Amino acid sequence: MKIKLILFIVLVLVVSIFITALAEGQIAKQILIGRPSDSNDLDPVTQDGNPDIWMFNLILEGLVKTSDDGTAIEPSLADSWDISEDGLTYTFHLKRGVKFSDGTPVTGEDWVWSFLRARDTEESTWKFSLEALKDITAPDDNTLTLKVKGCRANFLANLAMFNATVQKKAYFESVSHEEYSQKPIGTGPYMIEEWKIGEYLLFKKNPYYHIEGLPKTEETKFVVVADDNTRSLQLEAGQLDVATYVPLNKMKELDSNPELVAVGLPSTRITYLILNNTKEPLGNPKVRLALDYGTDKEELVNFVLFGYGEIGTSYAPKAGMYFNYGIKDRGYDVDKAKALLAEVGYPDGFKIEILVRGGNAVYEKVAVLLKEQWSKIGVKVNILSLESGLTTDKYYGMDYEITLAQWTNDTSDPSQQCGYVFVPENSNCFHTGWKSDRAIELVNQGELEMDIVKREQIYFELQQIFYEEIPMLPMFYSPFPVALSKNVEGFVQTPLGNYRFENLVKNLK
Repeated sequence: MKIKLILFIVLVLVVSIFITALAEGQIAKQILIGRPSDSNDLDPVTQDGNPDIWMFNLILEGLVKTSDDGTAIEPSLADSWDISEDGLTYTFHLKRGVKFSDGTPVTGEDWVWSFLRARDTEESTWKFSLEALKDITAPDDNTLTLKVKGCRANFLANLAMFNATVQKKAYFESVSHEEYSQKPIGTGPYMIEEWKIGEYLLFKKNPYYHIEGLPKTEETKFVVVADDNTRSLQLEAGQLDVATYVPLNKMKELDSNPELVAVGLPSTRITYLILNNTKEPLGNPKVRLALDYGTDKEELVNFVLFGYGEIGTSYAPKAGMYFNYGIKDRGYDVDKAKALLAEVGYPDGFKIEILVRGGNAVYEKVAVLLKEQWSKIGVKVNILSLESGLTTDKYYGMDYEITLAQWTNDTSDPSQQCGYVFVPENSNCFHTGWKSDRAIELVNQGELEMDIVKREQIYFELQQIFYEEIPMLPMFYSPFPVALSKNVEGFVQTPLGNYRFENLVKNLK
């Protein structure tokens, strides 16, 4: 009888192991995601661009994070926190037992070093987000105390930014910055396995991730497919599981494919026409105003976005906090545009060059439409199309006249974007060279003001200054267009653009 019972138990265990193995075999080991351009710097302190920023949630974590809908702050590596009555001291109680992806424990020293480096690195575009940090100490490896210079309405939101993540001090000090920027070590669900610049970036499951059972997929591979149409074709052919930055004219076609689903995900994205204010005649605000009047944005939305967006009116995303709905698009008026140009000495218009990233169907189409629209006000456009890396170099080096760029918020608070748009030391005002002393003053006030009504007034005025000065032209608000195999589940991209793939899986047929 005992022998039969033992045999029965063994049989149950064998069947259980078999069923478990079968279930595990029903999801793909690797998911392939196509994107138009590669990252270039995965050091969260020194990078400056969405192809880098959107990767960080996969490999790095901070004390707090934004919610999946981008509107709230939630715990991440801090289980909880206390704020002193005077608002000047934040005490964070950390998760215990957290390790880096190489298996070494996260220490208080790592936390302190990470924050000080993010705050003090002069080359960082984002150091302003931690400017309020006065002091940081780690009484032990499970507690972190942050002191601020004064009450900051945005401080907790800024701690959810990518540059405020914990990294391994010893590793940073043992490699060159070039090596570090290509393979940082963090505590996130994934770690970088291989990066072949310009071709693909391969993430592998972090074996030491602090949430048991996650991530669900062993590998996630981002493949660079610069041409938008080629990316869509590869998805249809099964060469990709997910295609990002899908051409909007392809969305309905892809969605009609029984094997695929295409969706415009909610976003804080806005596309701008960037004007180099240091180049004449763009330094003249009346010339910029003329270009605004000479731009038929409704035509751009209809023929470029195919019903997936709306006209832009502000530097601020419509889905963000303190959006000024009182500011309206000026409308399309050729006569006003021509009169303004004549008033400032350009009765016959002028020549200008628009720099676009080759393969970006949206940018290319916008440039072609602007060339036709602006010809009616005497502005003769030459379109210069270059590959992604060259375009980025010229943009950051301000070696352009007009180009296109996009923004998505990285925190739920508007102060981060305003610091980037209006404070020259941070990004040279979106690389336009424009400056407004009043705007800089308001940005500083917005960080300090705790009264919600007064904060709203500050950000409303900033949007009004931008509307009147027009350092760049807001074109349109648009969603994140993504198409993916119906077998893929758990694809999360927040309205701030960040990828969250802990539950991402591809079910095998």
